[in-house]
Amino acid sequence: MSDILKIYTAEQLYNMYRLKILADGVGITDFNDGSKVKALVQSNADIVSSISMDFKEAIYNAIPIALYESLGFTQLPATNATGYLRPYRKPQMIIRYVGSGSSAKITITNSLISAACVGAPGDAFSFDFTTYPKTGTMYAAINALSGWSCTLIADVDCTSLYKWTAKEVIGEYDYTRTLGFDCMLATDIAIPVATGYSVTLNEVEFITTADGTILAGTSGVACPAQCTVAGTAGNIEAGAIDTEMGQGTINSSIDASIVGVTNDTAFSGGANQETANARRLRFNDTISALNAGTKQGIINALRTISGVKNVGMRTSYPFRGTNTIILDDGTQTISAALLASAEKILYGDPDDLVNYPGKNAEGIGYVFVAPTIVSVSIGITATRLSNIPVDLTTIQTDIVTAVEQYINTLQLGRDVLLSEVFRVAKNSNNAIYDMAIVSPSANISINQNEFARTGSGTGGTVTVTVTISGTE
Repeated sequence: MSDILKIYTAEQLYNMYRLKILADGVGITDFNDGSKVKALVQSNADIVSSISMDFKEAIYNAIPIALYESLGFTQLPATNATGYLRPYRKPQMIIRYVGSGSSAKITITNSLISAACVGAPGDAFSFDFTTYPKTGTMYAAINALSGWSCTLIADVDCTSLYKWTAKEVIGEYDYTRTLGFDCMLATDIAIPVATGYSVTLNEVEFITTADGTILAGTSGVACPAQCTVAGTAGNIEAGAIDTEMGQGTINSSIDASIVGVTNDTAFSGGANQETANARRLRFNDTISALNAGTKQGIINALRTISGVKNVGMRTSYPFRGTNTIILDDGTQTISAALLASAEKILYGDPDDLVNYPGKNAEGIGYVFVAPTIVSVSIGITATRLSNIPVDLTTIQTDIVTAVEQYINTLQLGRDVLLSEVFRVAKNSNNAIYDMAIVSPSANISINQNEFARTGSGTGGTVTVTVTISGTE
């Protein structure tokens, strides 16, 4: 860039001052080191040079900003992290099958609780509620049986339990997400969780963005949620919120039986305000796709909508002459307000054609859709050296969080690369000695209108098994 403002160094200014003073013949000639005249002139030269440099830098910074603002090319704001909150209630009783049978199914009616076992018929049982009216007495009776164990949470009427019919109990988890118990005997009451249910962690608030329902007989429900503070502060690891353990506080009150809230998967996608360099690069992309009707031009225009995180387009889909535009604001739906903003940019505003001239190509139809979520499940094994004092659960949590954040921040249509899964997982904790991806066996291909996602609420899981290696 050519000089807009000529800048002189402090030394150049000092010499200019000295020569000027000598040329004017005012009688000041002592410019030796340590003289008062030299000190004064040098001080002035330093200050003027510094101010000039600051002024020049300010001008150079102001020029692109003035250009952007004059064209309405605003700086993109920070975005909010999204994830899932799971409010839960405790069950009344937890029952576990520990016998040798291959299947154990529980049935609960208004009058009795019974169990049938495949492979171990002798482990079957049936108890009448008239004899055992309370879960306290029922707990003791089941615990006395061979092949069964029971944990009592609350002593309530047995008739208040959810009416299961042949509920398979082997392989289920309890409400705390830990292995060990097989079936939660919860109350026969559904609890609605309204949009706006709120939890605070380290002075940062997380709220649900869609309604959910804790169904009768179940302990909790994963509700879509977001951090109310835009930026990276909302990117938290799985399990960071655990109100029963003192990690966060519940702000909303919906039912006295709700005892805790956790996030089974990481919150991700929070980003700080667009930097000056990122804005410059996006401006260059916009300039290169200025022509209305082009795929890139339409995509760049729609990306300016506040809250929009990703935009994609499938041309000639679902049939020739129609393009499908995938619009994502992190909610997996397209609200009426978002649709109105998108159509205004695409088709133009007759009342404001200066700012909204329209970007669509004549004769081409457009359909707006929300992205399709592809659930991704990853299986990983990892080992730690026997002489490394790092808890295996910590390693497991770090791997799960790193892999979830990689997958859940992939852009529209981006494949899940096993090499990247391996990289982020291996780098998640320095205590990992060796690691392998058990499943899947190949990269997962994602279509143009799809997002790869994993974790709570998506149907995908990241399963990690961590063992100790004997090698040192």
